[in-house]
Amino acid sequence: MNHPLNRLDALARREFITRMAKTCLGVSLVPPASLARALETNAPKFASHVIYLYMRGGMSHLDTFDTKPDAPAGYQGSTRTIKTKSDDLQISGYFPKLADHGKKIAVVRSMHHTQGAHEQGMYKVLTGYEASTSMKHPALGSWVARQVTQGTSTLPAYIRLADLAGHPGSGFMDARFAPVPVLDASKGLEHTQLQQGDSMTHLRKRTGLAEKLNSDFLKRFPMDGVKAHSDVFADAIKLMTSKDLDAFDITQEKGKLVSDYGANYFGQGVLLARRLVERGTKFVEIELGGWDTHSNNFTTVEALARVVDDAVSTLLEDLEACGLLESTLVVLTTEFGRSPKINGSGRDHHPIAFSSFIAGGGVKGGQAYGRTDETGTRVIENPTTVLDFHATIGALLGVSPHDLIPAGSGSFNIFGGTGAKRGVPIAPFV
Repeated sequence: MNHPLNRLDALARREFITRMAKTCLGVSLVPPASLARALETNAPKFASHVIYLYMRGGMSHLDTFDTKPDAPAGYQGSTRTIKTKSDDLQISGYFPKLADHGKKIAVVRSMHHTQGAHEQGMYKVLTGYEASTSMKHPALGSWVARQVTQGTSTLPAYIRLADLAGHPGSGFMDARFAPVPVLDASKGLEHTQLQQGDSMTHLRKRTGLAEKLNSDFLKRFPMDGVKAHSDVFADAIKLMTSKDLDAFDITQEKGKLVSDYGANYFGQGVLLARRLVERGTKFVEIELGGWDTHSNNFTTVEALARVVDDAVSTLLEDLEACGLLESTLVVLTTEFGRSPKINGSGRDHHPIAFSSFIAGGGVKGGQAYGRTDETGTRVIENPTTVLDFHATIGALLGVSPHDLIPAGSGSFNIFGGTGAKRGVPIAPFV
């Protein structure tokens, strides 16, 4: 990757990152030398794609990636703990296949925020911010699409395998950085074929006429937002004639691989995500709902975990076989955790402690970062904000905190913060 850090010698690179840490991240939060060493180690290996797996509804951390086998009665329930291929990482017994990839996975067990409702929690986790009446913030995928620009793919930079209900989209950024929704992986990107009796020649004539009619308006209102609206149509035409469009056709894959991912919406979506990053898409977001387990927690989590276990373990194997694992970050997260204390047969909302993980993309796997107390109720070691988690993804992508996104009269850091409200990369991960 042609990143500024790659063009510096080791001494200059260390000085650059040390200064960056002092001026942007705060020496009280991150030891500059440690951050410099961590980033320098992986400078030539920055990732360039993200597959973002969103567990909608609030995934129980005690039943997935932060089990508490020694907790008092009434907390852990029937979920058992198993070892992974890494001596430093144990996870729920519902993920036997992922356990074989333990050395690739870095778990964050100290995620926390204060938004205990689904809509607000989702907004917080996707953007790094609380919802505001005066500002709509861009989702993580939008700033990745804006910043990680290398490559020549004609596919959209940000694709979401789900609808856009409740999603922040590109927020205050240009419309071209908004997610393109794909509602069914088996159908691919719909409405990309010409209508019966139409031709590309006729379509180009119509769009050319529209451009002429719009030209005066664009001259009178030369704002980025107005131009971005017209650019969306131009990109759509480009996509309709793209050789990369067949990336959406998962029927081209071998039958066994298709079944290994799982014959379900999520599994097929994850398979499509691999095909998309292979063709150059920067950020693919896939949603798996159903984690709102106020009742029947253990039965529901076991079934959902099986879907995740099949799809994500196959994804890690597939990316490795394709030579894409080092350039692709696989991120799994949720809007909040579930209450460690079992309430009848379920668990309630619990935003003050939950878990997420990152794999691939040069992350230092086989470890867990942060710690909750003996019942999983509160974070007691290395508390990690959503902005910190975003900053870690940014660091693994090689995006500098100096790269700012303009928004009206202010400037917003791509890691999610303004002023002192910046995320801090998790140094042991990068």
